[in-house]
Amino acid sequence: MRPGCRAGRSGRWWRRGGLALAVLASGCAPLAPQAPADPVERFADAYTRLLPVGRLLDASAAQDARWPLADKAELVSAAQLDCMRGALSSGELLPRQRQVARDYARAHSDALASELQVLEAGAARLIGEAMLAGAGLLPAAAPATPAETEALAAFAPQPRFAGLRRATGLEHLAGAAGAPADPRQRGRALGRQLLTRFMTDAFVQCHIPVKLLY
Repeated sequence: MRPGCRAGRSGRWWRRGGLALAVLASGCAPLAPQAPADPVERFADAYTRLLPVGRLLDASAAQDARWPLADKAELVSAAQLDCMRGALSSGELLPRQRQVARDYARAHSDALASELQVLEAGAARLIGEAMLAGAGLLPAAAPATPAETEALAAFAPQPRFAGLRRATGLEHLAGAAGAPADPRQRGRALGRQLLTRFMTDAFVQCHIPVKLLY
């Protein structure tokens, strides 16, 4: 028992059952309520759940040692290909995504509360899991709850979220002409659009002609 921790008369702690366990577990003082997480870090969590780019690209890289250039890999050096694969790995992308999210959240602090709310309420999970399902990485996603469906319905079209949609590359999320009706196909199409953006950046970073992407 720590100095200053006193059980009181006649074993009072033991007669108080559950309270005694809580007191003993905390070293004689009940645990204080945990402070809420920093909204900026929560936004970074939601942002990376919304855009599971690293998981999508890691899966593609695991299937082909020449990815993302495939047959065109012979047109670049081994160092360039290694640079490309490294730049598109989750280990590289996730920290960059989180920093992008932090920068966005701090630059748009007036909108942070509402944007964080709609992402955490379900928009991030549903969109991110649709991309993973479209890539065959999530065979059995949990059904959307009514609250999650409502959050997605708000995020996709409402003007107040237009800035966030642009920042995440999801500006064409709603109302796209000819969009597939099947959720998996929509997720696959959305994932392809998003990955093209990241791959273009990696081509530039590794000094590879972007025309090889197409």
